[in-house]
Amino acid sequence: MKKWKTFIALTLMFFAIIFNWNWFWIIFLLLGLINILKTGTIHFVEEVSKKETPKLYWIMIVIWSLLIFYSIYDYIMDNPDALEFLT
Repeated sequence: MKKWKTFIALTLMFFAIIFNWNWFWIIFLLLGLINILKTGTIHFVEEVSKKETPKLYWIMIVIWSLLIFYSIYDYIMDNPDALEFLT
């Protein structure tokens, strides 16, 4: 199979929606951010590259990062027992 990572991601997204796996979206966003930083290109509504539009690129990186932090915060607030292993 050529695009097996895409197939796995779509399958996991389906299960995340069905089973309400909020933690999945944190991982999904984090992997997306890592890929964006590695490639220097964001594919959103249109392609935004660090080379062509650096300000817009970094604004989108900040927004992506804030979404990750908000997702983590929201998950912790909804599942306070998730951090019991730290104590």
